[in-house]
Amino acid sequence: MTFKIYVGKRINSRGRVELSLRFRAGRVDQRAATNIWVEYQPDTDISAVVNSIETNENVKRLMAYIEDSYCLVRRRKIEAGWLADTIERFHLEQLPLIEEERREVLHIIDDFMQITGSSNDVYDSRSEAYMMVRRSVARFEALKRVRMPRFRLTAARLDDSCLKEIERFMLREHIHVRRHPQIARGSGLSGRTRAKGQNTVNDRMKLLKAVMNWAVKTHRIPKNPFDTFARGQNVYGTPVYLTIEERHRIEKFDLSRWPRLEVQRDIFVFQCCVGCRVSDLVRLTRSNIVDGELNYVARKTREGRPVTIKVPLNITARRILQRYSDSSRESLFPEIYSRVGYNSVIKQILKLAGIDRKVVVVNPLTREAECRRIYEVASSHMARRTFIGNIYKKFKDQGLVSELSGHSPGSHAFTRYREIDVEMKREMVSAIE
Repeated sequence: MTFKIYVGKRINSRGRVELSLRFRAGRVDQRAATNIWVEYQPDTDISAVVNSIETNENVKRLMAYIEDSYCLVRRRKIEAGWLADTIERFHLEQLPLIEEERREVLHIIDDFMQITGSSNDVYDSRSEAYMMVRRSVARFEALKRVRMPRFRLTAARLDDSCLKEIERFMLREHIHVRRHPQIARGSGLSGRTRAKGQNTVNDRMKLLKAVMNWAVKTHRIPKNPFDTFARGQNVYGTPVYLTIEERHRIEKFDLSRWPRLEVQRDIFVFQCCVGCRVSDLVRLTRSNIVDGELNYVARKTREGRPVTIKVPLNITARRILQRYSDSSRESLFPEIYSRVGYNSVIKQILKLAGIDRKVVVVNPLTREAECRRIYEVASSHMARRTFIGNIYKKFKDQGLVSELSGHSPGSHAFTRYREIDVEMKREMVSAIE
């Protein structure tokens, strides 16, 4: 690609002339005014003018910007007027920015995590989720720098168009990493990357929005770029949970050949009886048991609306606690596997116990319904769904169940548990006999 600078013939009132530029690359041959003006008098030596142009910083930056822009669109058809539009965008981006607009998005995320974050516990799902958002944004910036080495993702760049670009990048992040492995190397960039569904990307964009909300409230940026951004809607299937009979079968299944599985099984059954999230389960201590009740503040909502959740312990939960009572240990249970390990063990336990009925679930990548064995989709969160689903099925009172689960009144998440089963349909029809 080549550039040629032309000096205009008209002199303005300040004794300056405008430069125009010709850009050639392959079949592209366009010329446009640059809106860059240089000192010039008719009797000025032309060599001095050429020298001033070659050393003009604005001209250098403009040509570098055009090169970067061309590299981004070189495989597409370049329309007439592209050069003029590119020069216009260059000048718009060169407008003086207030200090807040110069802040880099990654620095804002780092500040947010440092100020609002907690411990680096492996079960701190909140910190882990924001770390994954940061990694995706860092990789997006690294990919942009492959073609535009001087690219910096600042608050000023983070507009509606850029947010849509980040969203598309997240959906294809695993493909970009495979094609450009350099964007996944270095501090804050490395880590396993798998295909993500739209729900996952929606959730990560929601977390990025929370960061930007915080940045506005703390006067780090002047406005939230998400104010005009339309985030996609999540799609969920009906929650899959264990029946009480299946829970009893798991509890009574002989796992004496696998002592470690036996411990994890008891922990899982206890979780099915109290309905807490795994991030809360691992932090429970003997002090959380008060007068036969489990008392805890859900970690997920601790900052927004800290409410103490009180769950009376049933016979099964009390029996399990008695089995693992140890005055020398503060925690309720021996060490639980890591989140991934715990989920894997739960699948293994259900399969060994013969809990293999077929269920219909929504594939997170395709968003299509598919039939799977229940042990294949089991996880620690199934314990929470088992608790909520069975109680709601028996009592059909969202308010009371919400007090035990910690859901907020009218929670959208809770409405998924209101799937009416065959038994409830029969009761409704019988009521109008």
